[in-house]
Amino acid sequence: MNIDSSSKQNNTTRIFNIHPVAVKKWVEELPLGSTGESSKQLYHALKKVNQQNNSLRHHLDFLEIITPTVTLLYPRLSRHFTDISLPLSTKTRNVIHVTISLLTEILRSYQIILKILATKKPFGWKKLFSLALHRSFIYTSQILCVQRLAYQPHTKGIWKNVFGCYQHAKKLKLLNKKYRDFTKNQKKTSIEYEFKRLLLLSLLSADNLEQKNMREVHKLMPLWIKNSDILTKEPDDKKTCFTLNLLSDIPPYLIGTRKDNTQQSINRHYLSTNKLQKILSNYLNKMEDNNAIRIQKNILSRSTVQSLLSSWSRNRLRTEIRKEGAGFMDIITGLTAIHFVLEQQNQPVCDEASTVLHDNIIDFESTLTIEPINDSIKDDTLNLDYFLSSSNEEDIWGRIYDNSLDGNLTPAHWTETGAHKIFNFAKSIVLDYSEEGYHLSVNAIKVNSLKNNELVAVRKDATAAWTLAQIKWLHFSGKGDVQFGLGILSHHVLPVHVRYQANDTLSKPLPCLLGLDRKKIMLFIPALPTDLKDKKLQLEHQAQHSEIYLKDKILTTPAFDVYEILETQTEDNLLSQKVNKLDVIIETDTIWENF
Repeated sequence: MNIDSSSKQNNTTRIFNIHPVAVKKWVEELPLGSTGESSKQLYHALKKVNQQNNSLRHHLDFLEIITPTVTLLYPRLSRHFTDISLPLSTKTRNVIHVTISLLTEILRSYQIILKILATKKPFGWKKLFSLALHRSFIYTSQILCVQRLAYQPHTKGIWKNVFGCYQHAKKLKLLNKKYRDFTKNQKKTSIEYEFKRLLLLSLLSADNLEQKNMREVHKLMPLWIKNSDILTKEPDDKKTCFTLNLLSDIPPYLIGTRKDNTQQSINRHYLSTNKLQKILSNYLNKMEDNNAIRIQKNILSRSTVQSLLSSWSRNRLRTEIRKEGAGFMDIITGLTAIHFVLEQQNQPVCDEASTVLHDNIIDFESTLTIEPINDSIKDDTLNLDYFLSSSNEEDIWGRIYDNSLDGNLTPAHWTETGAHKIFNFAKSIVLDYSEEGYHLSVNAIKVNSLKNNELVAVRKDATAAWTLAQIKWLHFSGKGDVQFGLGILSHHVLPVHVRYQANDTLSKPLPCLLGLDRKKIMLFIPALPTDLKDKKLQLEHQAQHSEIYLKDKILTTPAFDVYEILETQTEDNLLSQKVNKLDVIIETDTIWENF
């Protein structure tokens, strides 16, 4: 490349001094009190260094000196994109961009060193090569983890590079080489250890993984890695067998869930999480009614175990290859939004399902607006002052509908956020499907609110019945749309209201949904700060009323809870049902007739 004299002079003034003494002084002067400013300065320094013609030794020393600072900043950054909902706030988008840019640039630095070493092979190159490999796996695992937690698509070529590095390490017999990992304990970890860590973190789902859950995952990482195996032959247990196609740019996937014509060869490996699945299941059994268990010096919560079991083994939603989809589906997100739409007498709908959506056509069929929840002048089922808690004092609606102006949601009860709620009644594209659920896509710009665990109602067309489903995963596809997977909970849904008696008074009605699954009647209820189990409740639908008790909790999420319910008419009848453990009683002239 020809560079004129003025360009050379400008480049000279921009040179970043990577002599170890100068770098140490520069790092000491970083404004670590400001995470954002420190991250940006590190990024720009890396950018400059990667564009310079550096001494290989000094380049590697530079990276090793700044790595402890990057390790310190990463947890501070990650708390901003853990347990988030779509659409992302401006602040969250900025943090994700800064984090991925910083990690990508430092990974690029190590890749430059790997390429030079592999090409020139200077004296003692294998030692430097194995160190750079070790570090590249650490930073790649962080990038993949950020992308999973923030619903981002994988960087193109990232898996091809990961598998290529692993094959090099295996060929050169470097997998057992150990180096410090720069964590608090400064433990030495092997290249194979970091490769396993990368695979396990890349498989995590954002489902139920809040900041505290992620801390639990990282603290017990040695245990997870010890109980995971890289195999060259396909194991017998398919439920815990992830395929690693070393010749592709495809992330690990459960065997049998993706069409794969790759022949059995040395270039196809497997990640077995069979031991992991067994110990996690064992922890879950030991918890019984407790929400946590002590492992060594660490606490492991039930929600973390359930999320890891779902991520690291095949659950009931992944039993087969999904069939290719076509057409569109209507979607409504959020329990209250679903209730509101289903209660409308004159829903605006299309006479027939669309087959083509042009770019200039808005695919929302209608926008439904609910006035502020805390409007005390109105007294219908959608403008409520409160739903009584057990103490008759707490304003539960205020807790459910809590929302902050900066876009950061409160840790609990994030569902149905916003004082003025606008519900979008939208069309989504069907990508593929199976008996257990759907894989859908919706334009990212038009997303109202999506998050893992969100309750969603879907239907194929205006004449079809609504189906209740739960969001199991979601991510940006890279084409400007959001893709998400739904697990079906009920093929039948009915909007109802629930009240309960406290101090001889009935509470105001709480919008809920009634579902049916294999003749099991289920009540879908917003996540409340009060426990309704064993309380005498009144179920209402239009002019019909029925007394019920909540039986077993089938599902609990940060958004909503699902209970199996018992219908009863008297206290004696309830007692009889509890003693004899009878099935649900269905009266033909009550609410149940609507099913």
